[in-house]
Amino acid sequence: MRIALCLLGCVLSTACMTQQAYDGPKLARDEVARISGDLRFTAGVPVSALLRQVDGRTLSVSENAVDVPPGSHHLLVDCLVQETRSTNRYALDVEVFAGERYRLVAETGPGQRECSAVRLEAQD
Repeated sequence: MRIALCLLGCVLSTACMTQQAYDGPKLARDEVARISGDLRFTAGVPVSALLRQVDGRTLSVSENAVDVPPGSHHLLVDCLVQETRSTNRYALDVEVFAGERYRLVAETGPGQRECSAVRLEAQD
């Protein structure tokens, strides 16, 4: 039991990192847009939108968000339905603005047993 709790703590502590998806030095928060998906290890969430790639760059298992320069970007997103253990993959072409925060949102079908779409929402 003690080992399982230790492993869970390690996984959770590394499961929310952000990738810098541009070359060069780190830019200020108001110079980039942040796109976030759900954490890969979420318990009790019926449907998750997992950010897999941004502009051809693959996110690691420990990353659920990416900082990108403003402009157009191509996202690859997996929509995971917990109850059926099914995954749908979506490709999204999005336009983002500097200083803004965005979140991937999974849209569910009847009874939350399917993922019908994924959209990008601006955060307040």
